[in-house]
Amino acid sequence: MANRLFFAIPVPRSQQLPLLKLQTQLEGAGRAVLASNFHITLAFLGSVNASAQQQLLHRWQDLTLPRCQLQFDQLTLWPQAQVLALTGRHCPTPLYQLAGALQRDAAQHGLHQSSRGFRPHVTLFRGATAEPALPLPQPIQVDCREVQLMISEPTPAGVSYQPLKRWPCHD
Repeated sequence: MANRLFFAIPVPRSQQLPLLKLQTQLEGAGRAVLASNFHITLAFLGSVNASAQQQLLHRWQDLTLPRCQLQFDQLTLWPQAQVLALTGRHCPTPLYQLAGALQRDAAQHGLHQSSRGFRPHVTLFRGATAEPALPLPQPIQVDCREVQLMISEPTPAGVSYQPLKRWPCHD
């Protein structure tokens, strides 16, 4: 059986409240993403069978990322995907480098290949079709404390993201 996997940085619980407040201000923009699913995708891997998953974990057993912080200060609508996301203008270089390495690794091993480069974002709504009328939000900080290999699991209440492996960021 294959699992839908992706590498991500979870938004720490202590930093989810500003995102929830922003969702409340944008009520009606689409289907709100649950706070437990707030994350920054580094590399989407698609459906991965058990053997490929073990190989992936072996290749990335020594994954490292220094602690860093992202600042999100823009609302961005991706109309084709019907996603309203919180984005930022700057990203720490080590985070770009890790995302690129993870995406190249996925392509080299026959996993999902993204046609777009890494753009850090936190999805706030799915099924969004209109640009919000609100001004840009106050900057929202997200600390990168760990990287997770996550599984996307369908549930009756919607999709749920669960960590399969965690790598703490280092100082």
